[in-house]
Amino acid sequence: MNMGWRRGRRPAAWPVRSLVGVLLTWGCGEGGAVAEAWVSRPVAEWPDLVLTNDVAFADTTYEGLGNAFLVEAADDTVGVTVKHLFLVFGEEQGLETVSLGPRFAGWRLRSPQSGTVVELGRLLNDDPSEPVGDFNTLKVRDWLVFDVVTRVEGVVPLKVRTTPLRRGEGVYAVGRSRAARGDAEPTVVPMRVVDNPGPYVHVRPMDPDADPVGTSGSPVIDENGHLVGIVSGATGMLGVVGGVGYLLQVLGGAEARPLETASGRAGVAPPEHRSHHGP
Repeated sequence: MNMGWRRGRRPAAWPVRSLVGVLLTWGCGEGGAVAEAWVSRPVAEWPDLVLTNDVAFADTTYEGLGNAFLVEAADDTVGVTVKHLFLVFGEEQGLETVSLGPRFAGWRLRSPQSGTVVELGRLLNDDPSEPVGDFNTLKVRDWLVFDVVTRVEGVVPLKVRTTPLRRGEGVYAVGRSRAARGDAEPTVVPMRVVDNPGPYVHVRPMDPDADPVGTSGSPVIDENGHLVGIVSGATGMLGVVGGVGYLLQVLGGAEARPLETASGRAGVAPPEHRSHHGP
């Protein structure tokens, strides 16, 4: 599975300084919804939204692995990224199912923008019966959802939009490509919804030269700044955005579960550290 949309040169960043000009062209999406205060500001003035993953196993740490972000969930906050990161863990750590296993040491999210670190706890959708690489993992259920152990000021969790996306509606991927993982300011890529099968959404980037390789895990928002999906992969020339339906199912099933850390050792640093620049 392509961990971006297409492999190739570093993507040309769309010159989006704020969403205001694009919205005047595209019009409104979710009628009557209250927009987030930050969405009308220049992108350089947006709060800390997009993070990256640092994942520790017994003898290896993956640093800068894909994109991640926080989500507002009832009275709590969860950390999310893409489930197809397990393709890396399957190949390099021998994991066969969507379960982190006994050699897992800790998972944290880190902001390239501010350096802020968010320690994660239990993987809420850990599933020893789900094979790594299963089709549903890659297209229908491409979310990992974690408890947040540390409460962090300054990193803003996104609110989930529950109304469906419409064909032709404008949405925006906010994230960092593999080559730009260390950049402070994320790139905003405007896209249009081509169709919405339900579990996932097909989108077309408005810039034909957009090539966001390695943007897996980036949040996709509407013009109000509300979460509508997660960058997952590609099919042909179209991007695939994981819909929020599965995320909401996980959050609904997690409400009655007690909080705990993933392995009792969240944030433990193993002996070997290395930088991993994909997905």
